[in-house]
Amino acid sequence: MLGNLLASRYQVLQILGGGGFGQTYIALDTQRPGNPRCVVKHFRPVTHNPEFLETARRLFTSEAETLEQLGHHEQIPRLLAYFEEKQEFFLVQEYIDGYALKVEMVAGQKWAEDKVIFLLQQILSILRFIHSYKVIHRDIKPENIIRRSHDHKLVLIDFGAVKQVHTKLVTAPGQTEMTVAIGTPGYMSIEQGRGKPHANSDIYSLGVVCIQALTGLHPREFEEDPQTGEILWRHRATVSPELGMMITKMVVNNYKQRYQSATEVLEALQQNFHPDAATLLTQTPWGTSPPPIPPTHQQGTSQQTGTILSREKSDRLEKLLLELVGPVATTLLRRAASAPNYETLIDNLSLHIAENQRTQFQKTAMSLLLEPSPSQPPTAVQPVGNITPPVINSTLSESFIAECERELVNLIGPMGKFLIQRTIKSVGLSISRIEFVKTLAANIPDSQQALQFQQRLL
Repeated sequence: MLGNLLASRYQVLQILGGGGFGQTYIALDTQRPGNPRCVVKHFRPVTHNPEFLETARRLFTSEAETLEQLGHHEQIPRLLAYFEEKQEFFLVQEYIDGYALKVEMVAGQKWAEDKVIFLLQQILSILRFIHSYKVIHRDIKPENIIRRSHDHKLVLIDFGAVKQVHTKLVTAPGQTEMTVAIGTPGYMSIEQGRGKPHANSDIYSLGVVCIQALTGLHPREFEEDPQTGEILWRHRATVSPELGMMITKMVVNNYKQRYQSATEVLEALQQNFHPDAATLLTQTPWGTSPPPIPPTHQQGTSQQTGTILSREKSDRLEKLLLELVGPVATTLLRRAASAPNYETLIDNLSLHIAENQRTQFQKTAMSLLLEPSPSQPPTAVQPVGNITPPVINSTLSESFIAECERELVNLIGPMGKFLIQRTIKSVGLSISRIEFVKTLAANIPDSQQALQFQQRLL
């Protein structure tokens, strides 16, 4: 097939992959200026029986028309053509110049939380679009998410709708069409593995991709609760309670208990992290500086940051964060600024910084915060340990106890509930939040997990 000219136009350049259904190629479009590359998908029906071919032709045309509609989204490859040649079927799609997200997911290396948030924002917006056409992708995994070179946006490729064509084209006439699971083990939900996917089966797969990014583990390495079969992952990641609970809900085994739509997940994401999160999609590769935030946005930050940061220091710290995590810096700073002192503030922010940049960030941030502001004399700078913490509600509440229970269960399993009840019975509800969390942490065998537990709740 290499070198062949399909439809007197598409010259096959390279084989990308294939299977029993046919092959996928990179080809040159010889009838367009510059002979740009495209992707050609080739389907071979199992038989050339005229009646079967007519059914296959009708099915193929219908699915091609669906793909053409989906190509109206800027982060989905456009369908350029579809045709039949020698009783075999061909789809021609836009070639995306870039690399698969798998390249960024290095084993053992964990993504910063903010990078995962941007991944969610972009892929969820695509899922919301395709689900509106009653299409389920069925095969969301790092290999099918492309980081486009020219703008660094994520593009979703290799739709399961096309794989559905494969299944039906290889079913011989007279045979009962079997329910075939389309997808990739490890990323597939239970119902999809049974051949009965729902729209939120895609949400499950995306949640698995996020866990892979946050833990540095491949899905085949995930731990499971021996009683429920649910994925156990929070103890392997540095993640905020808000994002942790969201992703956990995305990957619940029972699809009825998951988020029911991409819109629902996006709304939760925006409520927890930024009211305008959908408009803050980064267009720069990770590791380079994002576009500057408008001055009015920067100036509004220090008014929300609490008592320990002046306007000048807030703005300077935000600029430092912007270089490392992008536009979500504003939200992170607002959430962390209620810390009682600079050390705690920096520790809280460090949780969202990539591990290889964390130490340098801590040094730079502390130096920046201890430096006198231009608007105040040097003597006004207090030692870190002498800063008076803001007054906060330190008593236990039902919601705080419930949050502690969720965190404990995620770390040590069902024993967490028993530990909460035992601690309350022994110390009562008059204990402060700090002492309550420390008492619970003292019962967590793994010291690293105990530290993570305290950081998330204090």
